[in-house]
Amino acid sequence: MNKLFHSQIPFISTEPLRISINRNEAQESYHEVDLAVCDASGDIKLGMGDYEKDIFPRSAMKPLQTIALIEANKHVNKFHQLSEEEIALICASHNGEQSHTNLVTSLLKRFDLNIDSLICGAHWSLEQETFIEQIKTIRKPNKTHNNCSGKHAGMLILAKLLCTSTEKYADIKHEVQIKILNKLQAMTGSDLLSNVVAVDGCGAPAYRAPLINWAKAYAIFAGGGNLPDITREACLQIRDSIANQSYFIAGKNRACTDINKEYGKKITVKVGAEGVYCAAFHELKYGLTLKTRDGNRRGAEVALCAVLQALGYRISKTVSRYAMRDIYNWSGKKVGNITLENLRL
Repeated sequence: MNKLFHSQIPFISTEPLRISINRNEAQESYHEVDLAVCDASGDIKLGMGDYEKDIFPRSAMKPLQTIALIEANKHVNKFHQLSEEEIALICASHNGEQSHTNLVTSLLKRFDLNIDSLICGAHWSLEQETFIEQIKTIRKPNKTHNNCSGKHAGMLILAKLLCTSTEKYADIKHEVQIKILNKLQAMTGSDLLSNVVAVDGCGAPAYRAPLINWAKAYAIFAGGGNLPDITREACLQIRDSIANQSYFIAGKNRACTDINKEYGKKITVKVGAEGVYCAAFHELKYGLTLKTRDGNRRGAEVALCAVLQALGYRISKTVSRYAMRDIYNWSGKKVGNITLENLRL
């Protein structure tokens, strides 16, 4: 980190961050991004667009959802303690690579659970190289290939730790979901049941709240505010697991893996569907949530890197592939670029 703040910080604008996709210097399309970086009290440090807008953060909440499991697991004997790889996988939206599916399978087996208990469904990998490899080597995907299979394994384990039934574990009235909901409400300061409650792609509940409240939750996760000791320790364990085992949070060719590996215990980053990213800045005790208005991940990744730069973090060669970049055609000729319209870095 070169400096604590960029010279523009604090910076607040009612305009969303605009990201322009240009071909021969002419705009071809653009993404608009609502974003907020705040501290644990909700004080905005960097805000653009409508950061009071209600959003579904989707999978970006997995690290926060995992807090309930880590707290429950602290009361279990040493044999059942979760490894860093397992915790990162439970927080993951993974590629379904063999290392991911093998770990889900072994995790379920260790807690005397089986694949049939997962309700997340099966799908091919969403990452191109992994998808091609799967097509070559397996007839069809199973539930462990689902990018959320780690989260669902964690929910089943939580049911076992709570000595409750694993049946219908994703039902909003199940004790597992009540424990998770209580943690999310405490972290966001929101009555999530008073807002729209939906179902995620994996079958688990999907909660909706103002974008800034999700950012505040990540600031608390980063160490801001006052947490009970057991919750603070759980947050640190999740942070360390993702930092030390970043491959299991996503996989190859993924921003979550590369960014978490690059910054380690300084920053925790997690993607969500429909153009969402959340991050915890542990040095600053700040949280970030951003969402592209068109739901595009490319725009979300560029916006995420822009926030990193605005906060003074150096963008390495590995991470720069997700930042503003040149556009090339299939023969390797540069034909355009991606630029920020209204945030100077």
